[in-house]
Amino acid sequence: MKVIVFGSTGRVGRAVALTLLTRGHQVTAFARDASKLPEREDIAVIVGDATDADAVARAVVGHDAIVVALGDSRNPFALAVGMKRITPPNICEIGTANVIAAAQAASVQRLVCVTSYGVGDTRKLLPPMHKRIFRWLRLREQMDDKERQEMLVKASGLDWTLVQPVGLTDGAATGRWLASTKGERRKRTISRIDLAAFIVDNLTDARYTRQTVVMSGLTITQSADAA
Repeated sequence: MKVIVFGSTGRVGRAVALTLLTRGHQVTAFARDASKLPEREDIAVIVGDATDADAVARAVVGHDAIVVALGDSRNPFALAVGMKRITPPNICEIGTANVIAAAQAASVQRLVCVTSYGVGDTRKLLPPMHKRIFRWLRLREQMDDKERQEMLVKASGLDWTLVQPVGLTDGAATGRWLASTKGERRKRTISRIDLAAFIVDNLTDARYTRQTVVMSGLTITQSADAA
C-alpha cells in the first residue's frame, strides 16, 4: 500500500511513517521542513505546506491511503508562557479540509486522522481536572481546532477513522492497548509507537471505518475487553 502522511515531522507522524516502512508499505512524507524527517532513503519526501490546497492536491495523487497527524508542534507549556506559534492556530481544520478535498478529487477513500481524547464524541467525558489544565495551558484553541477537524472528516464521505489518543509518551512498544469506540480508556497514557502500530494495522482493516476510536494503554493486569 502507498500511504502519504501529513504531519510527518511530528512525533506521531514520524512513528507512523517508520512503522509503515517496517510493515513493507511505501511511504510519502509531506512536510514543510524535510530536515526534520528521519534520514531514510526509502521515505519519499514532498516539501509543502498543508495550508496550500494546490500543493496538497498534487501530493495526494497516486496514493492508496492517507494518515493525518497535523497539530501544533510547539510544547503547550511554551505556548502558555507566550512563545510564538510556528503553525496557524487552525492548522488541523485548514490542513484537513485541503486533504479531504484532495482525496475526493483523486478518489483516495481511506483516511485515518489523529485528533485527541476530549474532542467531539468524547468531549463530555473529559475529567474536570483536565479541563482546568487545558484552560491553564490555553489549549482550548487547539482543542476547538481539532473539534472542527473532526466535523470535516465525518462529513467527508470518505472511509475515515478518527483516532483519539489519551496522553502520549515516547515509551517503548508494548503491543497492548485498548481501542474503544465507546469512549472507554484504561491507562491515562499510550506510547506513540503503540498508537502508530494501531493506525497502520487499521489502514487495511474495515473494522473501525467511520468510527471514532479512543486509544489508551494497558497495564499487564488489564485486558482489552471493549470494542
